[in-house]
Amino acid sequence: MGLRHRLEALFWGYSPLWRRPARRLLRSASLARHRWRSRSAPVGAPPRVVHGPAAESGAVDAGWTVAADAEVSAAADAGVAAALAELQTEPTVDPATSHPRYTLCLEGDAAAVRGLPATLVESMLMAAVAEDSDLVTAGWAEPAPDAHGPTGDLAPFPGVGTPVLLRSPRPGDPARPAVGRALPHLTSLDGPETAPCPLPRSGPHILAPGGRPGVVLRSARDLSVALEDLGAIPGPPTVLFLLPFLAVGGAERLLFDLIADWAGRYRVLVVTLEPHQQGLGQTVDRCRDLTPHVYTLGDWLPRDAHGGALGHLIRRWRVETLVSWNGTVFFYDHAADLRRRFPGLRQVAQLYNHEGGWTARTSPEVLRAVDLHVAVNRRTADALEARGGSPDQIATIHHGVDVPTPFAAGGTRARRRDRRAELGLGEDTFVVGTFIRLHPQKRPLDIVALSRRFEGENVRFLLVGGGPLSSAVDGELARRPAPSLLRRPLAADVLPLYDALDLCLMTSAYEGLPVFLLDGLARGIPCVAPAVGDIPLLLEGGGGVTVGRPGDLDALEAGIRRLMDPDLRRGEGGRGRQRVADRFGLQRFRREYESALFPQHVRRSGGEPADG
Repeated sequence: MGLRHRLEALFWGYSPLWRRPARRLLRSASLARHRWRSRSAPVGAPPRVVHGPAAESGAVDAGWTVAADAEVSAAADAGVAAALAELQTEPTVDPATSHPRYTLCLEGDAAAVRGLPATLVESMLMAAVAEDSDLVTAGWAEPAPDAHGPTGDLAPFPGVGTPVLLRSPRPGDPARPAVGRALPHLTSLDGPETAPCPLPRSGPHILAPGGRPGVVLRSARDLSVALEDLGAIPGPPTVLFLLPFLAVGGAERLLFDLIADWAGRYRVLVVTLEPHQQGLGQTVDRCRDLTPHVYTLGDWLPRDAHGGALGHLIRRWRVETLVSWNGTVFFYDHAADLRRRFPGLRQVAQLYNHEGGWTARTSPEVLRAVDLHVAVNRRTADALEARGGSPDQIATIHHGVDVPTPFAAGGTRARRRDRRAELGLGEDTFVVGTFIRLHPQKRPLDIVALSRRFEGENVRFLLVGGGPLSSAVDGELARRPAPSLLRRPLAADVLPLYDALDLCLMTSAYEGLPVFLLDGLARGIPCVAPAVGDIPLLLEGGGGVTVGRPGDLDALEAGIRRLMDPDLRRGEGGRGRQRVADRFGLQRFRREYESALFPQHVRRSGGEPADG
């Protein structure tokens, strides 16, 4: 391991030692500020929420009891309660429970109940126990605009309204304000109406009328301890994918391809830890169609409760393999702790970049904790070995996509015409497309600059995306409009947009193996891109033009102009499509991942997993 790698390992290895006290200091300062302001606050001032260990928070009403026997009784019609118990992932729901720990109150009929998220009761129970809440309400919500997390308002579930989970009174409970939480289940809504709620709100928290204003509410509890009396649930081999969020992007597409192929053979849990952002889109709905076990913890649990929630899910659902998919801060901070707590848990880390990012976070401690590192290209695998990783501990698995059957010429022209009409583009316009997350890695401002070089020509650049640089891109376009650029937000399904394209363009500073380019080449659309990551390997036999250096706008422009020749474009597109079919197909991707995540089950079944 080189000196640079050693220094990075030391920095990240010791960073929790200063990050934890820094968080405690910020929490204490925030609490002191709240108490000072609440002295003169008007009646009805919102409560202060303190997250963290009870001993450190100074919160009132500390010293909670463990939530043993957390059975949930459904206060509803017998048919509704039976349908709820049948369809929910939480198996303690029992309308016959005589002394339940919690009671779920909801209206509606059995048909409406079947439209609820499968994890409704389970997630409400975790939220209630994590902060010792008296009640939890739940409903649909969308990611909030210009903010992290869901909107503050809950839309009621159609036909069911707004369910409420109530904690049963316990003997000797001290008098205190009734504290609760509003729990959003993300979905795509068109003009949701705010659910009527008589309770004052403080962010995701609610306070019953008559509660003392300015009170400090709750601190996060260790869910793995508080719910340890709930038994483990048997089932097929189980994998848990840990993500920052379920956005619209290539990482989510690849994950969904795996889950769809494993239906009936494996149980899949998907857990996200960061609040969703509207600009990135969300694919939570799509994920719920593939597996009932979708937990967007970052949207409805405080950060300090994530470790306990994850431990609870691993134990209760008998998780055999945990996969860090696309990287999270939590995983790299807690991989070693997870190894100590769950010595039989197989930990797999997927990495897509060969320098910086999560590769820089791969310290010797992480290398010891992780069973397998999956690199999406050879350069990433080499970087892991340079940091001390054993070759036996590293697997290179390239992304893979489905190669659609070509349409007849007439059908292709019709699809192209219809898609362009929807976008307001002419049939004879040369269209260059880029579908990306607007992040510094992707250099989206280079696309704006390139589009300006084609002003006055019958060329249009279609930029589809959202993310951290959305405001920077919009600000640049406001400062100086780019008539040749057509800007669109991320959509849940961008595949139909490929029908409108003549060329795919990437300007990234670094990449693993872009799914955007794979999808384009699979449809015979050539590309222009920098020679980063495994893009040169992808285009080894043709399929477009590579540029040696990211940010070289002259070379990128020359590549685009070269491929404006229809005969050259047709030939490169055909060679690219064949390359994807031969080397980067979806079935190969599925086989290799199944062998990496479930090696013992693949061997037991006779070697190669099924193509699916």
